[in-house]
Amino acid sequence: MKSKTKLILTTVLIITIASVYLLVSNLQNQTEVYPVLSTDPININGQDDLHFFSDGWIVCGSPSRFYNWDETSMEPPLSQDDLSAENDQIHITAHTNNYILTDKNRIYNTETVPYTLVYENGDFSIWDLKEYSEFLLILRMDEKEVIQPYILTKNSDFLISLDGIGEMQYVAADSHNKDLSLLTMSINSPVPISRIFHYENRDELYGVLSIDNQLIYNIYRLENTIVLIGIKDLLCYNMEGDLIWSQPHDSEGQYEVVTGNNSFLLYFPEKSKIGEKLGNAVIINGDDYEVKVFPKYLSNILEYKKGYLALESDHSIVFLSQQGKITKKQKLQAPVHWITFDTKRPETLFVRTKENILQLYSSEKQEDIK
Repeated sequence: MKSKTKLILTTVLIITIASVYLLVSNLQNQTEVYPVLSTDPININGQDDLHFFSDGWIVCGSPSRFYNWDETSMEPPLSQDDLSAENDQIHITAHTNNYILTDKNRIYNTETVPYTLVYENGDFSIWDLKEYSEFLLILRMDEKEVIQPYILTKNSDFLISLDGIGEMQYVAADSHNKDLSLLTMSINSPVPISRIFHYENRDELYGVLSIDNQLIYNIYRLENTIVLIGIKDLLCYNMEGDLIWSQPHDSEGQYEVVTGNNSFLLYFPEKSKIGEKLGNAVIINGDDYEVKVFPKYLSNILEYKKGYLALESDHSIVFLSQQGKITKKQKLQAPVHWITFDTKRPETLFVRTKENILQLYSSEKQEDIK
């Protein structure tokens, strides 16, 4: 009898702890945000993007504009030599979390102030760059407008070519630590063939996977698996090339991705079912996945605190739990085009309105902001 009573008490205690945890997690995502008043509205064009750094943020336009966190303008935090090399006007053409690329083919690390020049090359055009934990992937565009990938290791100014690709054309890439998986496509064969090249230690080729039954247009790398987005299916392979699972999606390319360390979310805003499974979000963890029901027609979905943040309509943002349940909904002042924030300062949201004005919102009331 005593043991039965203990079992019941233990069960009640576990349920109580789990309920409290879920309640706290949901409350952490129930953020009320307030507009930050600005005397000088900041215009932001359709092609402009934002880059965040310790002292402020950049509107990555042509030319790029630099701002302190209080929305006042600031001079570009570059040395005089770097400013001279940029002809005293910065035009950022691409950026990652911690790096910017200018139209002079110069790459700066923005973790330091002033910024640190890490690479420059006047002999060819850099189309884009991707930042991974151990290196940068530099995407060079040649005279035939073919993209060629190179490795730039941190604390080095020497580009490393990726061997073994041959005539295959770059499509996408992703990395986990020092390992890189490169998605390519053959355009010379009668039927397009997708081929994935696996590299360890950044540039040591150790495996190739060929897929010829459907077009693959994106890749996501986890520790021991890759997930491929095909025109018909989601496909998960291990590093030996074995298919672990596949799932039809029938999304016609309409999806959003929220990436994590060894997991990520695929959200299909217009779907009610993924294959035969009820839901419109696929949460992938390592070599397994689950389908969840999220609200339909969300856009601009972002990982936020203990859950997600998204746009529900032109005027409304929603905060969601990890399971996709709306914990709070809030209307904004003006119709919204997109929303973003600095992960190091999630209390401030940056909203581009339909009128191309950058509006800031804060979890602190206006009178509390210093």
